[in-house]
Amino acid sequence: MKHIFLFVVCITTSGILLAQHIDTTIVQPEIITLDSVKNDDTIKNVLITDIMKNAIIHQDSAIYRLMMDKYLGIERGQQEVSGFRVQVYSSNQQQQAKSESISLQQGLEKKLSQPVYVISEPPFWKVRIGNFRTRDEANQYKKTLLDLYPELQSSTYVVPDKVIVLN
Repeated sequence: MKHIFLFVVCITTSGILLAQHIDTTIVQPEIITLDSVKNDDTIKNVLITDIMKNAIIHQDSAIYRLMMDKYLGIERGQQEVSGFRVQVYSSNQQQQAKSESISLQQGLEKKLSQPVYVISEPPFWKVRIGNFRTRDEANQYKKTLLDLYPELQSSTYVVPDKVIVLN
C-alpha cells in the first residue's frame, strides 16, 4: 500500500513540475482582428489565408453568412415567414397566465439556445419557443426539449406560426 501511495505521489509531483515548465515557455501571440487592418486588403487576404490553413471551423452556415455580411458591409434584415414554433404553455386565466408566462419565459431563456416568446392572444397567454421553417425541425426540437423538461409533456405542441428568419 505504501508503494502505491509513493508511486501516485511521484507521478503527481512530476506532472506538476512538467506543467510548471510548460507554463513558463508559453508565449502569448498578438491578437490581430480584421477590423484592426481595415484599410489594407493585402494584409486581410494574408490573415484570412493564414487562418484557413491552421484552423478547422465547424459552424452553422448562417453564422458564416453573418460574418461575411459584416466584413463586406452588407446590411440584411429580418423577415417574418410561415413556419413553426414549439408551444409549452397556454392559459386563459388572465392575471395568473400573464405572470406564469413571463416567469416561464425568463426561466427558459437562461437555459435554451432558441428564442422564447410570450404571446397574448386574448383571452389566452402562450409561451412558444424557436423559429423553425419546417414541422420536422420543430418536432426534433420538441423531443430535445422534453428530454430536458419532461414535466412539460402534457402542454407541449408544435404549432404553425409566423417565424423570424434572416434575409
